[in-house]
Amino acid sequence: MIDSLPGQPSGVNFNQYSGYIVTDKSRGRALFYYFAEAQTEDRFSKPLTLWLGGAHDCSIAVVGMFYEHGPFRPTKDGKLAKNQFSWNLESNMLYVDSPIVAFSYSNTTSDYKIWSDTMTARENMKFLRKWFIQYSEYRNQDFYIAGDSYGGHLAPQLAALILKYNRKPEHIRPIKLKGIVLGNPLLEKMSLSNVEHLWYHGIISTELYHLQKKECNATRMVNELLNGELSEYCSDIDVMISEEIGDDTDQENLLSQSCEFSSISSSQQRYLATERAQDDPCLRDWIDQYMNRPDVQKALHANTTDLQNPWKSTLHGNRNTMLHNLAIDILPTLSKLLKKDIKVLIYSGDQDLRIPVTHTRILVSVLARRLKLTTLEMNGPWYDGKQIGGWSQTYGKLGGCKKVGNLTFATVRGGAHFVPSSSPSEALTLFKSFLKGTPLPKTDPNY
Repeated sequence: MIDSLPGQPSGVNFNQYSGYIVTDKSRGRALFYYFAEAQTEDRFSKPLTLWLGGAHDCSIAVVGMFYEHGPFRPTKDGKLAKNQFSWNLESNMLYVDSPIVAFSYSNTTSDYKIWSDTMTARENMKFLRKWFIQYSEYRNQDFYIAGDSYGGHLAPQLAALILKYNRKPEHIRPIKLKGIVLGNPLLEKMSLSNVEHLWYHGIISTELYHLQKKECNATRMVNELLNGELSEYCSDIDVMISEEIGDDTDQENLLSQSCEFSSISSSQQRYLATERAQDDPCLRDWIDQYMNRPDVQKALHANTTDLQNPWKSTLHGNRNTMLHNLAIDILPTLSKLLKKDIKVLIYSGDQDLRIPVTHTRILVSVLARRLKLTTLEMNGPWYDGKQIGGWSQTYGKLGGCKKVGNLTFATVRGGAHFVPSSSPSEALTLFKSFLKGTPLPKTDPNY
């Protein structure tokens, strides 16, 4: 148990835990986790959600707990501000650094060089089984997996392993997997194609857009990137696109402003974290500073070997392995999950230039057609309070007189690559509706 995090605000009404689960004793491999129980008198009335977001080489735990939807956000003065849109308002939240990145570690050097999606899924399954032994009181809770970005690979593949695990007769206590939530997910290699989106937002010129389509279309450019080397034509066009985008454009959030340390006071930063549903441009800097403090690492039961290397949110491994993983098509895995009545929510911030909403929407339509799903809720606006949060559409199948909604796609108006950071209120509304199995609000609730 965490007694208290440094700078933690008063009035915290839930327990926090963190530490390590050894997943492979022979190789000295252990995964770091942070667990925040639900903010409610009866935590067992809420489900359990495992967060697998970020990227294959990023700290999933810290990005999720401090940058996106954890209960606190670090501030400029080294304190923590309460996040009023934390997802542990609706679920017990489990964050894990996977694979071997940030505070997670291995005593076997090769583990840092060669890693794959398949290995990650197996490692996460080992973690989950051992975590349930340590926290056995949560074994009977409804279970969800959520993630964003590369979590579009990690969450579905772990979900598939869980279903396989549940089918074995010797496992008399199955994991009660109910659904997965994917935000701005990488689902297949063409998700990386953003030229259409760049042109639509007016970021690149019409001349360059047509030149790209003629000389190095999206399919060719993505394939060459995944092969590790751009041809002369594609390389020149890639340089021209980068020049027109500009160095100061945040491709994860088109609306983001640059961080100016001197321009944001501590009181203003706490206001950003608690009152406004808006991304703080300096938040990542505050997180880095906070996580490198010895008292913070001690409170989190992390870095137990007292390594002097600075904490980093990313670790760049074997590039060829990474590129191979990026090329994996996740749509067949999602299809299998949907056929087993595992509900899926896919949401997409419309200001993300890395994995654009336009292509994600196409992929959701492809899934619906492959499975012959019926449109249960026509595309239309959904509301976050009195404001339109975005647009959504739900697909499903008819079972007797009852409608079963399996697949929902929702856009988030003004949302970035990491929607819970840029649009925390909207993200919480999406998450809450999905867990409760209720449609997204289609009108202002006070109307």
